[in-house]
Amino acid sequence: MAICLATFFSDVSHEVCTAVLPLYLRAAGLGPKVLGFIEAVANLLFNLGKLAGGIVGHFVGRKKPWAASGYLVTTVFTAAISFTIQPGLLVFFRGIAWFARGFRSPLRDDLLSRSVDHQYFGRAFGLERTSDMLGAVIGPLLAAVLLMLAWSYGNIILMGLVPGLLAASSLFFLVREKPLDCPASPETRDDRKSSLSDSVTVLPMRFWILFCGVLLFALGNYSRSFLIYLVARSVEGWEFPIGVFLSLPVFLYLIHNAVSALAPYPAGMVADRTSRLGTLAFGYLLGAITSFLLAAFPERLLVLALAMALSGASLGIEEAMERATVAELLPARLRSLGFGLVGTATAAGQAVASLYVGYLLEKEWLTVPFAVAAAFGLAGTLWLTILALSVSKGN
Repeated sequence: MAICLATFFSDVSHEVCTAVLPLYLRAAGLGPKVLGFIEAVANLLFNLGKLAGGIVGHFVGRKKPWAASGYLVTTVFTAAISFTIQPGLLVFFRGIAWFARGFRSPLRDDLLSRSVDHQYFGRAFGLERTSDMLGAVIGPLLAAVLLMLAWSYGNIILMGLVPGLLAASSLFFLVREKPLDCPASPETRDDRKSSLSDSVTVLPMRFWILFCGVLLFALGNYSRSFLIYLVARSVEGWEFPIGVFLSLPVFLYLIHNAVSALAPYPAGMVADRTSRLGTLAFGYLLGAITSFLLAAFPERLLVLALAMALSGASLGIEEAMERATVAELLPARLRSLGFGLVGTATAAGQAVASLYVGYLLEKEWLTVPFAVAAAFGLAGTLWLTILALSVSKGN
């Protein structure tokens, strides 16, 4: 539960920033191209952070101090965004924050996988994702309320420092790290000290097939900030009180996160009883449908609201089930590395997707970027479905 508490506070912290960042950039005269570049760099560093965290986690015995440090750095550099509107500094602060956020993820996931039995992986990661997304509900809600109270964007982002510090403290002081190995078993300790290249070569083929499917889907899995941007664009010129105008995109993003909070635990229960791969493929399908709706109806507010909800369900399921599937496929000594590699595939694909979506939106091409994303999402869904069927037949 302490890990869930840390996850909750952390998401309250950085989702406050995420909810107002597109509006912050818009007010500064910075368009979707800048947003896309910021998110692409952030996701690229998020990618490298996950890889670095997975490698470090593979070789160190105690993972809690490293994970807690990642929470602290994420908090400090996210808050630093409030002090500038210079694109270079925004990229730097968001990038460092996202690198630390990526770095802590495989370490935290390893701690979580060691705290539960194998048969409960789906529910455990589902509950952690639910805690994450509950924080992602409170964060935008808090941002929306503060906008209506006429708080400045900078003060709203800076306020996220408080829950972020609570997140780092929760992980460091409340989490009890369960030892990986029995002291009488030197064999597994020797495995952990083996070279990185040796460890990579012993990862099973099913893991690498999963890795390819995750990467394929991620190439269509752009930043959710673009959903906020589309809503803000669609209501521009409407007659609203200023606070309502500013908070409407944030409230719809709150709906996105609320659905994302509700989806992971039931999905985890289903996955534990049926197929984690099949449940993950279903989450991918919801993501592909979301992109198709955005491609077909990019300016209809009701469709955008529906897309927000579907995107939230997809995000909650995919994030929980990707990690539950990795935990299922790999032995304990290789999980940190596996979490890092899969996280790298996710973040790398998202960086590419954010770049092309932002670039094409800047050119007012509303349909093309989401049609491309839908194609990648459908391809990833089919890939995972085939893998799930082959695993089912093999069993």
